[in-house]
Amino acid sequence: MIHHLPNIITVVRFALIFPTAWFIWNGNYAEALILMLIAGLSDGLDGALARGYRWTSKFGEMADPLADKLLVGVVFVLLTIQGHIPFWVAVIVIGRDLVIVCGAMTFRQLFGTLEIDPTLISKINTGLQVIVLVLTLIDLSDMEYLADLAGLLVEPAGMWLVAGFSLVSGFDYVITWSRRAIRDWRSPDGS
Repeated sequence: MIHHLPNIITVVRFALIFPTAWFIWNGNYAEALILMLIAGLSDGLDGALARGYRWTSKFGEMADPLADKLLVGVVFVLLTIQGHIPFWVAVIVIGRDLVIVCGAMTFRQLFGTLEIDPTLISKINTGLQVIVLVLTLIDLSDMEYLADLAGLLVEPAGMWLVAGFSLVSGFDYVITWSRRAIRDWRSPDGS
């Protein structure tokens, strides 16, 4: 049973999406910040447990990045609707993820198998997105000096970093998976 702990933690992260969204929608940014921090720490914990004890699973391989992307996507959309994140940044972030999901579904449909293998640039991209969202929530939470510092880090540098890394990461995925598709198309056994 204990080897399912990473998956249980991932399911809890899915469960945090709705209350986080609810808090943001209602302007309770400090509460949303706490849930984002819990989600971030739990993401690190489930990954460390899965890798460290080899408690990996197909469910975890699919669900872990999906939980991250759903939480980050929901928070980006809500903060954009409220005017706290520029629309163009949200379009790049969400657009990148949609391109990756559509590409993955197409690859799986054509070749039957899909190994989820996040690249280093993708991991950096997700980390930057979470950092910018956390800093934005700190800024909105009116935590005196901390909010002022967070606001300086987010606008405009943080937004440009997130947009840039999202674009680079998206192109990296398109190139990497296009090469794999060409390789698999030429050779059915993938060699």
